[in-house]
Amino acid sequence: MNEDVITVVGRLGGDPMLKSVHGDRVAEFRLSSKPRRKEGETWVDGPPNWYSVEAWGDFAQHVATSLRKGDLVVVLGKLKVEQWESGERRGTSVKIRADHIGHTLRAGAVAKDRRPREQDPARAPEHQPVAAAEPDREPEREPAMALTAQEAWTAPLTEPDTPF
Repeated sequence: MNEDVITVVGRLGGDPMLKSVHGDRVAEFRLSSKPRRKEGETWVDGPPNWYSVEAWGDFAQHVATSLRKGDLVVVLGKLKVEQWESGERRGTSVKIRADHIGHTLRAGAVAKDRRPREQDPARAPEHQPVAAAEPDREPEREPAMALTAQEAWTAPLTEPDTPF
């Protein structure tokens, strides 16, 4: 089955809403994307395109917890365009079933709440490292290289294995 895959950068029009559909969780939100063009030395915003975005399962919970109205995000997913009719009104609905959503760093830094590997329920036991590092202990660094807890997530991984 061929599906249209789309990547959109835009801002959330509202906080994600977490719902239950047929026993599965789904997070939904509206995404606004404005085309820009340069006219002379000035950038001009065009009219916004609006998309409905949905994320399912555990992903839905992560979306509802992590995103807020106004956040600038990158969404990658499958595009679905539907015509609708309600009485005398007709329109087109554009929906993205998200496979990936992330904050874009173009607008500023973003902090990630990284859990130690042994507490990550998504990581199967066979993928656990044999000798797990102490989660509260940072690797020794020279004083000039010391990082705050908020900056630590950006430091390079020192573990020999990766989750992918």
